[in-house]
Parts: sequence; C-alpha cells; structure tokens
Amino acid sequence: MEQTRTLSPCLQSLRKQRVSLVDSLEGHIEVLLDFLLMECVFTRDDQEEILYEKGPRGKVRKVLDILDSKGEEAAKIFLSATSSLSMVSQKVPEHSLKQRNSTEYLRLIQKHKAVLKRRSESMLYYNTRHGEKVPFCEHYVNLLIVNGHHSLENKKHEVLAFGQHRISLQQNSVEQRLIQPEQLFSHATGTQSAQKILVAGVAGIGKTVLVQKILFDFSNDKEHLAFDFIIHLTFRDLNLISKPVSFRELVLRKNGHLSKHLDTILENDSKLLILLDGFDEFKHYMGCDVDLFVTDPDEKGEVVEVLSSLMQGELLPGASVLLTSRPMAVSHIPVGVIDCFVLIMGFSSNEIRDFFHRFFQDGELASKMFETVAGNDLMLTLCYIPAFCYIVCSILKDNDGLSTNSPKTMTDIYTQYLVALIKSHTQNRQESLKCKTTVKGHLDQLREIVLKLGKLAYQKLMDHEMLFYSTDAEVAMLDKCGIVSTFLDMTSIQEPSCTEDVYSFTHLTVQEFLAALYCAMSKTALPENLRYSVERGPENMSGRLDLFARFLSGLLSERNQSLLSRNLGFKQEEDKQQTYRLGLLSSIQALCENGAYILTHLHCVFEQQDASLMHELQLQTLRINVSDVTLSTMDYTAIKYFLNEIQGTILELDLTGSNINAESLRDLQPYLCRCEKLWLGENKLDMKAVEVIADVLRSSDTIVYLGLGWTNIGDEEIFVLINAIKTRQTLSELWMEGNKVSYKGLSALQELTPFPLRTVAAIWNDVTDEEAEELNSISSEQCFTVSFTDDNRMWEVWAAWVYQRCEVSGSEKLVTFLQKVCNISKRILEIPWAETFYQKLVKLIKIRTDQCNEDDIRRKLEKFQALLSAE
Repeated sequence: MEQTRTLSPCLQSLRKQRVSLVDSLEGHIEVLLDFLLMECVFTRDDQEEILYEKGPRGKVRKVLDILDSKGEEAAKIFLSATSSLSMVSQKVPEHSLKQRNSTEYLRLIQKHKAVLKRRSESMLYYNTRHGEKVPFCEHYVNLLIVNGHHSLENKKHEVLAFGQHRISLQQNSVEQRLIQPEQLFSHATGTQSAQKILVAGVAGIGKTVLVQKILFDFSNDKEHLAFDFIIHLTFRDLNLISKPVSFRELVLRKNGHLSKHLDTILENDSKLLILLDGFDEFKHYMGCDVDLFVTDPDEKGEVVEVLSSLMQGELLPGASVLLTSRPMAVSHIPVGVIDCFVLIMGFSSNEIRDFFHRFFQDGELASKMFETVAGNDLMLTLCYIPAFCYIVCSILKDNDGLSTNSPKTMTDIYTQYLVALIKSHTQNRQESLKCKTTVKGHLDQLREIVLKLGKLAYQKLMDHEMLFYSTDAEVAMLDKCGIVSTFLDMTSIQEPSCTEDVYSFTHLTVQEFLAALYCAMSKTALPENLRYSVERGPENMSGRLDLFARFLSGLLSERNQSLLSRNLGFKQEEDKQQTYRLGLLSSIQALCENGAYILTHLHCVFEQQDASLMHELQLQTLRINVSDVTLSTMDYTAIKYFLNEIQGTILELDLTGSNINAESLRDLQPYLCRCEKLWLGENKLDMKAVEVIADVLRSSDTIVYLGLGWTNIGDEEIFVLINAIKTRQTLSELWMEGNKVSYKGLSALQELTPFPLRTVAAIWNDVTDEEAEELNSISSEQCFTVSFTDDNRMWEVWAAWVYQRCEVSGSEKLVTFLQKVCNISKRILEIPWAETFYQKLVKLIKIRTDQCNEDDIRRKLEKFQALLSAE
C-alpha cells in the first residue's frame, strides 16, 4: 500500500532525487526550514525533530523522511522552493546568494507567481461579458510551433497569405520539427539553451496566448520554467512612454510588489525571463538598431534605447528574453540578436476539432458544427488561425449551424459575426444603451454606435494607427456606449501623475472590417486610394489596405446590404453600390489590358458573388498578373472564380514568385491550358510540378511562351518537357534562366529547333559558350542562347521585365533578385543594350540604398552598386 501512495509525481520525484537533494540542500537547511514553517508544511514539532539530527546532511534526510508522510501537496511546495535554492553551482556573488536564499526572497517568488496566476488564469475572448470567466486551463488548445524562416517577406495582408503556407507545412511535417512551448527554453530547440527567442506569427495566430501560456505554467510551478521571476511587458503599454525611463521603472509600473528585492532579482539575471509581447505594435520598431546603449537597470534612456539594449544583451546580459512579433516587423530586429527563431503556425485539423469541443462544451453539437465547417473550404482555412476559429464558432452558435446561410466570402463571415455579437451583447445589456424606446429606436441607436466605431476604425486605419487614447475626441464620444467593449480592448496604464487609458480594436481585421462598413454604409465618399495603379512600386506592395478593399466590396454587395438592412436597420446605399460596381469594372478592364497586378481586384470580384458583373466586362485582352505573392487557398479560389466567368484565351498568366507547387498547378490546369504566355519563374518546381506543366503542353493548342527561370530544374525535367512539346508543337519560346540544365539537356532540345522552338534562352545554366556554339552550328538558326548577345529585340524586352521585377521588390527581395541578375562580366557591359540597362539598374539601387533603414540590407545593396559601377 505504501508503494502505491508514493506514485504521486512530486513524492515520486523526491524519492528519485533523494541523493542529489541531500547534496544540494545541506547548505540551506535553516532557510528551508523557515520557509516550510511559514507555508505551514511543517509544524514546530517537525522543526524540533529535524534540528535534533546531527549534521546538515542528516537534517536534510530527516526533512525528506517527514515530507514522505505529508502528502503530494507538501512535496509540491517543497520542490518549488528547492528550485530557487539550487543555485549554488552558479557563479553568483556570495552576498547575492544569501539574499536569494532568504525566507523573504522565497516568499516573494511565491507572491509574484500568485500575481501572475491571477493575471493569466482566465482567457478573455472578444465578446466576453462582465462576470464571464473562461478558465485558461480548460480552453487552451495546443498551438503548432516550428523552427523559423518560412516566407517572412509577405507582400500582402499576412492573414491572407497564411492559409496555403500553413497547409503546406502540415503536408511536409517531416521537414518541420514541431516544438512544444516548454521546449523553447531547453536544449530541444538547438545545440544549447536559447537565451534570446523570437516568436513570429500572423495576426490572431496565438502569440499573446503563447505568452499567457508561459505565465500560466510558471505561476503553477511547471518544472520546465527554471526561472525565479518572469517580467511581462507589452509594446502597447510601452508606446505610452514619451520621456526617458530606466528599466527599473518599466518593471515597477505593473510589478510594484517587486520593489524591495528588485536589486537582487536584476543582479541574478540568469534566473530572469523577460517577455516582450507585440513588437510589431511598437511605434519605434523601425529604429531598434540603436548605437547608444543603456547598460545599467537604473540608467535612463529613451524607451527604444532601453529595449534595444535589452534585446542586444547590453543590458542584463544574463537574462532570457522572449519577443513576439508579426512577420512584417521581423526584419527590423537587429541582425545577430536572436538565438532561436520560431513560427507559430496556429491549429492543425485536430486542434480545430479540439477547439470546437471546448467552445461548445457538448461533444455531439461540437462534432456537428465541425462537420459544417469542414464542408466550407473558406471557413476551414480560416480556422487554422485561432482568432478566426473563435469568430467562426460564434457565428455557428448564433446562426444554428448556418444551415441556410453559409458564408461564401470573408465579408460574409465578418458581417454575420457583427450581427451575432450585437445580438449576444444586447440581449442582457439594453440598459447600458439607456434606451427604453421602441425596437426601431433601439436599432437606430445600434446603427449609430456601429457607424461611430467604423469612423474611428477608418480614420485610424488611414493614419496607420492601431492604438488610440481616451483623450481622442472620437473615443470620448463612445465612452458611454456599453456595447463598445465588444469591439474595443482597453488597458489602463498608471503614470506618475495620472492613469492613461489606451484602446485598440479586438483584432486588426475587426478594425479593417468596421472601417469598410463605415465607408459602405455612411454618407462618406468612397476612398480615392483604392483606385488601381499600373505602376506597382514597393510602397504599393505592402498590402496594407488589401483586406479593407475586400471587405468594402463584400459590404457593397446586394446580399450583405440586405443582411445589414434586416438586422441593423441600415439603409441600402444603392447609388454607392452602383458607383463602386462601375469603378471595379473599369479597374478590372484596365488591369487586364495592361497586365498590372490584379489579385486584390480579383478578390473584390469574388466578394461580390455576382455573375452578372462579369457579363458586363468587355475585355479585348486578358492578362492576369498575380506574381510576387505567396498565393493562399483563398487566392486560388478568387483566381478560379474570375477565370470561370471569363471565357476565351488568356493572353498572359504571370505566376512568377508565387510559391506555386504541383498540387496548385494541377488545380489550375484547366486555366493553364488556355494560356498563350505562361510565366512560372522563381518557384521551386519539383518533378511532380514539371509533369503537370508537361500535361498542359500536351493538351494546349494555345501556349506559345513558357517561362521557367530560376525554378531549380535540370536535365531530367527537360527530358519530360521535350516529350510533351512534341505532342502539340505550339511552344515557340522557352525561357529557363538560372537553372541546372547542362549541355546534355540542351542538346536533347536540338531536335525541336527551329520548329517549333525558335528561342531557347538558358543563360546562367551549366552550359559554356562553346557548347552553345556547337548546338547552334547544328541548327539552321541561332536558337540557343546561353549568354547575353547584341540582339536588342530579344534582350531589351527581357531587361524591361527584370527592371520591373526590381522596382516592385521590397529591399530583401531586391537583394535576392540582384544576386541572380548581376552575375555578369565586363565584356557583357560592352553590349549597348546591357550597358544602358545596368546603368539604369545602378541608379535604382542607389535610390533604394538611400531609402533603406536596415543596415545589413543596405550594406548588401551598396556592394551591388559598387560591383556594377566598377564593371
């Protein structure tokens, strides 16, 4: 029976560690006894019995013997205390050790954990009401975390880019080793323990929840967090600091209970973890690579200097730091700072199902709702993101499983979410609106409140702001409206002379949706900055307003106008609907004819869900450019929706740099067969992908130009394409720069020249000029080109394409592309067209160098500028 009792984990741990505990605790027996007495684990009689034993080692053994009879809870408290006493082996000053081993210090650890437990024990959702507490331990669902550096340069709205990438990781799980939260601070993430950790992920993916998980685990004495103290700081709070401040002051703003022992805590920085949440929300995030460091916790500096010094190890070099950020801000973190970089990838299918069960608290109902979502590709894709998973569950709960009104677009989901939230929060809170009038009067007030929120969202979105303060006039107008807490988060920050309230929308996408709602349903004119532009520079590639534009289109659709009218009493804006519709048609017409980037407009067409819209298009030319973005499942859906409605030949389809793979190519195959020009460069194409392209070549009567530059193909892939080209013999130009094709592969193409292939461009492959000359001597025409020539007609078009690619690339992408196109010799620059082109490119590089704020990228650009200038 005794053996059974000791199976409890803490008691079992005491027995296993008995020898090591005697060794490590013999010098701390007095402090340990005081602590156990204070925590009521031991009685005075126990203390006397222990002190009667001879020698410190004998006393420790007696402590362990008595604990063995005290039970699991006593053992747990003891182990928590000993984790703070096991520091003898560390190189800490003697006076500091005495302070750390004091009873008061140990009590402070427990008090700090109690504070963190209170702060982290409840999980707050976007529409949590007063009195509703959702226990964190009951509703936390595991997040997938993988080693970092996966397509961080997202050129559009990060949330929209996420779906396909998330699914591809799930399909290639062997390559991406999953990391558990408790492994972040252990050897499991690398060859040694990481001290500076960066956690990245798109909006709503669970970064802040992960931080809460760490705090929750620490406050509950989880063994994997071997720290004495954790300090939690958010960049939203730090944005409020406008004057020089010390790190000590930053800590004490919300941790006043640490003031007495803070010197000891900071002196023992090897046992300190600092959590910095929301780097992308920091208003100084672009200027963290500072030259002026703060090296003492009491030294004052600008908040950006203090935090940068902390991240770079100049301040508290022994402390561990975990930083969270959206991918768009990661490049602004100083190079070399991070030891361990991980990405949060959200939920897997199993975690989505688990979340549904925790949300609905009814197994049968949860399964039914999950099956509903599994049958809707859009909703299932969104559910990989935890914040959206909650939104989808809220809609399902308030719409009886969407049996008759299943959302087809992003706007449908958010419109139904808005209606569900208002219904949920007004049933029991009408008194907060101070309204005892008719139902119509109630709807009128609701509508005005939502429009005021929308106006605030719109103004702040256009001003690039996510945070705003109680002193703002727009916020003051909403102060008395109880329903506002449904959409706004509020944090109170204690300043020396006052308390400052800072607000933000519960989620960035909620702000974008409400901003679009204001534009669609108010009397304000449609924004001018949504007009299309054929000129596509890097400043227009950020995608900052992409989701806003999609929401606006969906809200101006007939079905959502009707839904808002029925539920919130909005008047349908028919004139604005027609104006928007005509503008969208005009933009689509121009973009298709100019071959400019069109993906956002395709999403706007998809949001309309109106086949008659496409029938009004009178296209003379159909060119679809969706290059330089990592395409998601939703992107492919929008592309297919548009091309299904538009019949005929596609003059050009540009999928360059879209991260397309075999599965996606197969999905698009019916449309690829309609293309005259198909550009697939800068995608890593494996043999499966090449086989899909071969199928297209075998079945298409229209394809004439094929671009496969920098796709990592070699001779084996070329052999597959050769057999396919023979079938229809329509392909006349094959571009495959920067690949691994050898003389063997090119010579196999010789039988297809000069008909049907008139041009085979293979510069920067594994072929010499002499081998190319040999190939051309066999052919009746000069069909093979493996280096630049003086053929202006051929190369000026290529040069214009390369220059346009450089123009639209962000700084990091530009460096990558320059590495591909600057592999040239001095002899090449003697060719007139090449000299003109590279001189123009040098000017562009200089402009971008002057504009670049990132030292590492700027240095690389300067090298390319010097290289081309020297040539």
